[in-house]
Amino acid sequence: MKKIILITTILIISQIPSFAVNFGSYKTETEYGLIDGFKWNFFNREKGQPLVQLKSETKEEQIRLEKEKNKPKEEQDEVQMYKFMIDDTVAF
Repeated sequence: MKKIILITTILIISQIPSFAVNFGSYKTETEYGLIDGFKWNFFNREKGQPLVQLKSETKEEQIRLEKEKNKPKEEQDEVQMYKFMIDDTVAF
């Protein structure tokens, strides 16, 4: 019986990173996880504001997106520089 509990515990623990990636708590640059995509307004809710909002519809997220749009684009981004470094390419 102890072996079955031990094996079950190991299997459950090994699946935690996969669960985190697929169902929230991991955010890429452009997407939210299922859990991270919502804003829960339990305690700081203004009058007329819903209890659950999509994160993309919140005021804070709209302000952040506007700042990203207005930010001047860099000449070369870090990903491109990293690819050049890996390929041993000299960028002019």
